[in-house]
Amino acid sequence: MERHTIQIDDIIMNYLKEQAEPFVDTPNTVLHRLLFGTTTSERGSSIKSRTLPGSVPKALAQILEVIHEIVVGGATRPKATRIVAIRNKTDPQTIMDKYCRQLGKKANEIDMLLEESDLYGLRKVLLDKFQSHKETVNAFFNQLQQGGNEMDQLTQQLEEDKPQTIPHSSYRSKAQRKQRDPALESALKRALGKSLQSQFGGFVVRGQSHLVFNDAQVLCKYSSAHTEQARMKWFWGVSKSYWENWESNDYLALIMENEDCASYSYLFLNADEAKSLLRKCSVDGKGEKKINLKIYADDEIARFQEWQVFDVENRRQPLGIE
Repeated sequence: MERHTIQIDDIIMNYLKEQAEPFVDTPNTVLHRLLFGTTTSERGSSIKSRTLPGSVPKALAQILEVIHEIVVGGATRPKATRIVAIRNKTDPQTIMDKYCRQLGKKANEIDMLLEESDLYGLRKVLLDKFQSHKETVNAFFNQLQQGGNEMDQLTQQLEEDKPQTIPHSSYRSKAQRKQRDPALESALKRALGKSLQSQFGGFVVRGQSHLVFNDAQVLCKYSSAHTEQARMKWFWGVSKSYWENWESNDYLALIMENEDCASYSYLFLNADEAKSLLRKCSVDGKGEKKINLKIYADDEIARFQEWQVFDVENRRQPLGIE
């Protein structure tokens, strides 16, 4: 069946979320049910029934339910906790105990993990805790990412369509106004993986940011080119769950849109270089390390703002996509 893109406002978006059935619905199935009183074949069985076999511990099942309510249902963590508590006929503190005390985390640490776009840090915590159920955990997160794509795209579209006030005194280039293109970013990361095969061998893509090789993993971050005071600038964010747990076989790839806004390149840092750079970077309110790269006016050379001795010009490699 042919698909179409529509634009909706906050009121409709929030209503769709309220009407969505956890572990089941997409925006299309919600609208189908509300308009015609029927379901569509795409709904199928719930994520819970497909990926959570009866052998899954209650603690894991309830944690995954909370995650789903937050990521797909759009609920806050406290609200998601209450929803899951009601569904399981228990009290919220019992549910909270599952994802805090039993995981060795505080509530604010869970919140930080939930803010990561690919939920890699939270997935890793659950894989370490429930090692006998790795297949279930991975299946849940993979399906969560796929099932949430339609709702995520609508939410992103809604945010992008909101009018923004731009001061007359500020100049914004075409590159600055460019919207994120998940498909492009994914293609660039896969292209990077192929270019590294001669060094590391075969790879798989995990989540939105990781290339996993046999003996190494590469955290990939992308930045479009921005104009600031007539100078080009790039910036990347690295979540706390990554920079706090950097290992000797972890590499960092900073993919960047070139100055022509039509081609791409990347910087590849080994574990020691990545740790050195991240140590010098500041942390924002969400716990992310911010990496800044810009072309300096005095010599027209690109340098990391935090680590200017790093030879960006000679380390920068071209990256093409097929």
